[in-house]
Amino acid sequence: AHGAAEAVAHLAGLGHRAIALAVQDSPTAPRLRVGYRAAVEALGLTPVSPSPLDETPSRSEADRFERTLEYLCQGVASGNVTAAIVHSDADAIVLIPRLQARGVRVPEDLAVIAYDDEVASLADLPLTAVAPDKQAVGAAAARLL
Repeated sequence: AHGAAEAVAHLAGLGHRAIALAVQDSPTAPRLRVGYRAAVEALGLTPVSPSPLDETPSRSEADRFERTLEYLCQGVASGNVTAAIVHSDADAIVLIPRLQARGVRVPEDLAVIAYDDEVASLADLPLTAVAPDKQAVGAAAARLL
């Protein structure tokens, strides 16, 4: 939740008022949504309609990518989205060239922040990423066990 809120605050600091959240179905997703919504509300940003994946889970990875791609392209085309937080960074790396192939200029039309930072440095386009403190998460998990 904190990482998603930090990403929203960073994008808002750059002047973005309409920030989308595109998350894969994962154990992390609910907390990302909570942090995202709290930051959007606290900063007085324009709420962006939820991703269709929030309402109906995808049937496959290919379906998830297509629906996310369409969601972001429509948001940019309508002027309702200028930035997005994408979970995970591997998804962001795959989505960016597909957005560009559809005419969306990254970062000019759509600023992207990736969440997870496992492979963000491998992107062709320099990619900002939220890096959760995985060592601290692992240590907390070990203490719980």
